Order: sequence, then C-alpha cells, then structure tokens
Amino acid sequence: MRYLIPLLLLPALLWGAKILSYNVYDRNDRVDVMLTFDTPYEGVLRQNRQGNTVIIKLEEAFIEDPKVKEVNSKYLNKLTISPQEENIEIVAEVANDVVMQASKTSDSYGLRLRFTHPVAAERAIESAPVDEAAINSLPTKKSNEFEQSYYVVIGILVIGIGILFWLKQNITKRAATIQSEPKTPWLFNKSTAEIKATLSNPLPIGGDSGGVHIRFQKTLDPSHTVAMLDFGTMSYLVLLGNNTLLLDKFQDNIPITQNDFESLLQSKHRELDGYFQLAPAQDEIFDSYKEKASGVY
Repeated sequence: MRYLIPLLLLPALLWGAKILSYNVYDRNDRVDVMLTFDTPYEGVLRQNRQGNTVIIKLEEAFIEDPKVKEVNSKYLNKLTISPQEENIEIVAEVANDVVMQASKTSDSYGLRLRFTHPVAAERAIESAPVDEAAINSLPTKKSNEFEQSYYVVIGILVIGIGILFWLKQNITKRAATIQSEPKTPWLFNKSTAEIKATLSNPLPIGGDSGGVHIRFQKTLDPSHTVAMLDFGTMSYLVLLGNNTLLLDKFQDNIPITQNDFESLLQSKHRELDGYFQLAPAQDEIFDSYKEKASGVY
C-alpha cells in the first residue's frame, strides 16, 4: 500500500497550488501581501466583507500550517491564513475605509493582495499593467483542462494498481515455486534413505576419504537412529528418521570410544525430547530411548 500514497497525492498536485511563502510589505499608501505558489495558481478568489473584516477564499489552493501575522498598519492590523478543506481562507482585519485588490504576476506563480484607500486604488487601477485582475475573482481553469487532469490521475491510479497486482501475483508464484522445490538435505547432498543405506553397509574410520564414514551409531526405536558421521575433518551427530536432523557437529573433542558416544547422547537428550514431542501413547518408546541413552539395558 505504501506505493499508492504518492499516487493518491497526485490530485492535490494537479488540482491545487501550494503556498510556499508569504510576505507583507507596509508602505505609506498601502499594504501589499505577496503569496508565492509552487505551481501557477489558476483557481478562483472570492471576497466577502463583514465590517472591518475582509474574508478572502482561494479555491484550489492549500497551505500546510495556519499563519498569523500582526501588521499594526493604518491599512491592515492583522492577517490570518488557514487551510479550509480544499480551499484557503485569508482573514484580514482592516480599517473602515480600506479596500482590497487582487492581482497575479505574469507567470501566475505569485498573487498580490493590496490593502489601500479607495482613491489610491482607483489610481492604481488606471496605471496597472494588463494582467491586473478583478477584485472579486480570478480566472478559472478551463473545463477541458480540468477533465484532462482528471483522466490523467485516473489513468495513473489504474496503472499503479495494475503494477501492484502484477507484483503480488509474481511474488506469490515465486513463493509457491520455492515451497514446491525439493529441499537439498543438509548433509553432503544425501537423502535420508542414502544415509541409512550407508549405515547398513558402514565403512571403517579412515577408509574411503571421499565419502561419509560412520564413527558410532545407536538405534533408538524402529524408526529412529542416532549416528556419528565423519566427513573430511568434521564429525556430525545426526538423528535419522522420517527426516534427517543435525544435532551437533565437531572438529575438536570428537568422541573416541563408545562410552564417549553414550555420554554425548545423554547430553543431547533434551534436544531429542523436543524433536519427538511424544504423546502419552508413545511414552513407552521414549522411556526405552532414555534407558538406551543412559546405558541401562
């Protein structure tokens, strides 16, 4: 699911502009608030006045955290910028005779909110460049541009979900293949049946140096045998049954006599207990194994 998070954020990136910074410029005849966006702002600006409070809503825009600025000017006293769902709400506390003008930069990356007296505002309009916007609204995106953005987002989401399903299916197939593959026995690439065949025809210690040699072996029950196998410079203590279980391996302190081997089996009885996990009906077999391991016959 983590791969879907960037895809889910694409609508906000395509349909909204984020405010990166804002600056307040206090002049003798006005106060300018300059907003800078990460992408060209093409949304709608709406203005509503309630007494000395001017409420400005910027649609299709967002900001991460609320901002509060104390200005203490004769035009603007306080400015608050806060996110409101998919819009931004800007609340300006102004004097009675102050009006607000809005205009964008030529590349639409900047938005200027100017607070000034009506006379100064009229003069500014007369001398303003061609891109000066109306007070109540800014141009909106064309409907076809909106539809194109919508289809792009939907297409990316569908492709992303398809890729995720494809990855999931391939991972599942790979896991099933690995589980179905026969596991290589742990010891010298020999199966349990091959090791048992070696036990039935043992080679003497120091015999054929290229194979497995039996140092000691002991039958615990009709299905299980413990053996000490030599291979190269190492000796391995294994439990042979339905599966081959490695109990220990030695390079030093290798048992030399049968008594040494019996003592080693006694030290491994807990591991064998855990392997068997005998039910009550099997207690007799396990008691027989413990008697043999301890040398009681």
